[in-house]
Amino acid sequence: MADLQHELNLSICKTCAVQYAQTSLRSYKLGDELEGDGCPICLDPRQYVPATGQSWTSWATLELDHTTKLVPEPDDERIIRIVTEPPIGIGQTPFVICTSSGILIWDCGSYLSQDTVDSILALTSPSKPLLGIAISHPHFFGASVMWAKNLGCKVFMCELDREWFMRKEDSEAVDVVEFWKGERKNFGEALTVIRCGGHFPGSCVLHWNRSLESLPTSITSLTKKGVVFCSDTFMVAPDRKTLSFMWSYPNQIPLPPKDVQTIWNSLRPFQFDDIYGAWPGRLCLNEGRERLLDAARYFVKMEGWEEGQFVFDD
Repeated sequence: MADLQHELNLSICKTCAVQYAQTSLRSYKLGDELEGDGCPICLDPRQYVPATGQSWTSWATLELDHTTKLVPEPDDERIIRIVTEPPIGIGQTPFVICTSSGILIWDCGSYLSQDTVDSILALTSPSKPLLGIAISHPHFFGASVMWAKNLGCKVFMCELDREWFMRKEDSEAVDVVEFWKGERKNFGEALTVIRCGGHFPGSCVLHWNRSLESLPTSITSLTKKGVVFCSDTFMVAPDRKTLSFMWSYPNQIPLPPKDVQTIWNSLRPFQFDDIYGAWPGRLCLNEGRERLLDAARYFVKMEGWEEGQFVFDD
């Protein structure tokens, strides 16, 4: 592990799993909070402070009883989830995406064991370098600075969500974090981060054009269909067919129709069949693009808008 002794005790929110630049932030029960207390991300209406109040942990504490491991997706072994046991915070599983031009980590968590660091780096080579960590939105910022330092790469976040990065004033973070501007950011030819907005102004998805991947002639089973990693920009429902569009998932506040329309319009130029959510089992395989379009139209209809008031062109 990189020499990060001074960062091991930085406070990490137990609810959202985001790391702060300070140590020993104060835990409190609801009603006992003081001015300046709390986690701004959890105090925001998109998240929540649990009934037990605000609690903090640290990387050093998590290291005592947590581990992480790589779990390949059965439908495409090039897509690997980073699973934390036991889960921390929201419990999302970031992805390691292995392309022919390099390895990209999509989203982040609050802890990464040394075994997992070694396993990720073992996937790289001079021709397939680690391209970095790209993060979809603030709820998944996690301990991204420490992840990047341990892996020897950069973190990429949308400029529009800079205010929610809790180490933005930390000199230790300057060299590893890059805030990108615009509507898209490419990582090689096949990977595109697409800003969709909605959940947060900078909320993004990742599109992987697998048709551009070069495969050994001995491998014929891997799909070349496009895939979208949706994070919280939209959500794959438990039936694996329906998708929802929420401003706040835990507090069940839906997005307005114009934001749903913007999400679809951002993805409309891209072809994809599969959608991967941030939790195991949250997959929409085959006809993902069609299902997303149908879901957007249906979602707006169920919000009370008549057909034609918001147009969703194919």
